[in-house]
Amino acid sequence: MACWPGREPRMAASNWPARRPLTTDTAGPGPRIVALGGGTGLPVLLGGLKEALFPRDRRASARRDRLTAIVTVADDGGSSGRLRETYRMLPPGDIRNCLLALSSGRSMLAPLFNFRFSGSQDVGGHSLGNLILSALTEIENDFCEAVEHAGRLLGICGRILPATLADVRVTAEFEDGSSVAGESKIAVRRRHIRRVRLHPAGARVLPEAAAAIEAADVIAIAPGSLYTSLIPILLVEGLVEAMTRARGRVVLVMNLMTEPGETEAFTAVDHLLAIRRHAPKIRIDDVLLNTTPIAPALLARYSAAGAVPITIDREILQALGYRPHECDLLRADHQIRHDPGKLAHAVMETMANREAK
Repeated sequence: MACWPGREPRMAASNWPARRPLTTDTAGPGPRIVALGGGTGLPVLLGGLKEALFPRDRRASARRDRLTAIVTVADDGGSSGRLRETYRMLPPGDIRNCLLALSSGRSMLAPLFNFRFSGSQDVGGHSLGNLILSALTEIENDFCEAVEHAGRLLGICGRILPATLADVRVTAEFEDGSSVAGESKIAVRRRHIRRVRLHPAGARVLPEAAAAIEAADVIAIAPGSLYTSLIPILLVEGLVEAMTRARGRVVLVMNLMTEPGETEAFTAVDHLLAIRRHAPKIRIDDVLLNTTPIAPALLARYSAAGAVPITIDREILQALGYRPHECDLLRADHQIRHDPGKLAHAVMETMANREAK
């Protein structure tokens, strides 16, 4: 499964330990959960699910396919963007964050993977984990194998898959008629977005990712930037179709706050309608919504930056066929963000409603 055509591996794959076999028996114990997304939201969800699905005293014997992360590969900014252009590889940054989130805690390599070099020249600005993933990709000539090896080094719980192996970029068309290409450039425009697209069109979902989705008991769409993280992964050809065929429930974790410019004044329904416009065939069963009040001082700080809590329009959500779950998802912190443990608990609770699908 070569990541890019025309490249030769610098070292034979046989120099590495054999890939651990994945269990495919659907009758095995425990639920199977797929979490998809990118950015900072997916690692938060993964961290909570890791603790819920892989008890510390039984991690060594736990089934790897109980948790699968499917990660967007449209990032083109920062260290990931530089490595992407230099080495013609998929961006490693979001994958690295997921690797760290799923690290078992036994490996001393996790702090090294998270280390970022200072400065802006040469290795300056790069995370060591990104460089390790780049080196593994060069060695194997296969991005998926590189991620697999990195996962073994970190002793991760579960598995991590890119949504696609295609060299995809996000383009956005704004309400004023202008457009821009590149996830990193979209975010800084801070304008109302009419539509985003993936280029090239027709980028196919990784077959292993589609299979994991179809076999999952729950497919959780992690919180994240609506137009540069969530929608782009749903635009990968075949991914939404796999979600439609899936036997498990599809759960959307609603963001806590609006994003300046992009989702200014958006309600929960506005987010779902934007997803539906871009992916008309998508099936979403449950929507997780935070109802815990946010400290006034925090609200004032975020409001000054143009972000406000997302309004929950409960009756409209229900009328559109969604099942809203209003619960405490907020982390007690100096920032407004989801609590990993609360989030994982809420996601797993939706399995009790599977028979109502």
